[in-house]
Amino acid sequence: MTPPRRTTLQLNREAVQYLVQNVDPTFVVSDFSRLEGGSTEVYRIDPAGSDHPSLVLKIYPDQPEWGPAKEALVAGWLRNLTPPIPRWLFVDDTRSLLPLRYALLTLLPGRSLRHWMAEPDIGHAYRQMGQLLRRIHEIPMPAFGYLLGHGIDRPVSTNAGYMIAAFDDVFRRFHDLGGDADLGRTLQGVAEASFDLLNESDGAVLCHDDLQQGNVLALRDDAGRLQLSGLIDFDNARAADRLFDLAKALFCSGHEDPRSYRPILEGYGPVEHPDVERALWLYTLFHRCSMWCWLTRLGLDPMDENGPGGLIRDLREMARHGRERA
Repeated sequence: MTPPRRTTLQLNREAVQYLVQNVDPTFVVSDFSRLEGGSTEVYRIDPAGSDHPSLVLKIYPDQPEWGPAKEALVAGWLRNLTPPIPRWLFVDDTRSLLPLRYALLTLLPGRSLRHWMAEPDIGHAYRQMGQLLRRIHEIPMPAFGYLLGHGIDRPVSTNAGYMIAAFDDVFRRFHDLGGDADLGRTLQGVAEASFDLLNESDGAVLCHDDLQQGNVLALRDDAGRLQLSGLIDFDNARAADRLFDLAKALFCSGHEDPRSYRPILEGYGPVEHPDVERALWLYTLFHRCSMWCWLTRLGLDPMDENGPGGLIRDLREMARHGRERA
């Protein structure tokens, strides 16, 4: 996978006004500002009067070229989700108005959950994250596979077939990127020892594949309770087993805040599976290997304890537990 290029454009109010006119000629731009977070540039666009709601301008990097179409596709499937998602109002992949692809979206209320992590009732929000993920998983998919702008890319009929190929790929990438060869062989061995679990799937569902504090919005309601107010960013979405996605949410959210693990799991609720804990362990092994490959491919120091090096430490621990369990 090609690392994303950080997009940097020199935008002014006149340029933004020109883009918005493609959606609503009556919208007059008062101001625009860069929104926090994210791997791409996202801007808030405010109107001059009260007749229009604020909008979001999301600018996509050169690669992957199907990014805007994919997000619009997934947003259509999730249009009735609670809490809501943005509505994609306009997608331009022609690069005729800007040198990069972009989309205009509705602006959701609230701030990312990272803003609220010091609040005493953050656990309530984490439980809502688990509930939200469960609602996403109520959308069935016809096969397993990564999503592109047209739908599932190279669909696979079974979870075992999809995930065994995915594990083979991630261990190959781990080796090619300079991962410790002995560790890689050990991890592959302990993973393969649990591949029987991959047959225990109730079918493919829509998976966000990046449910963490930065992609969930929250605010205080009228009673002062912390409530989720939106879900954003569908760049990683795929069709997979629900426990694959739950493991990713627990892994990524727990990395930022270890307190999130238990309430997310509680909010998600029971899963019919013969060994949920062991399945989550196996999928987490995949996600940790994949994340190490991703960060290393981006050029980060493979031994940095705050990045790939920390993941290597965790993977060594998983290898040890895997050997002991065998």
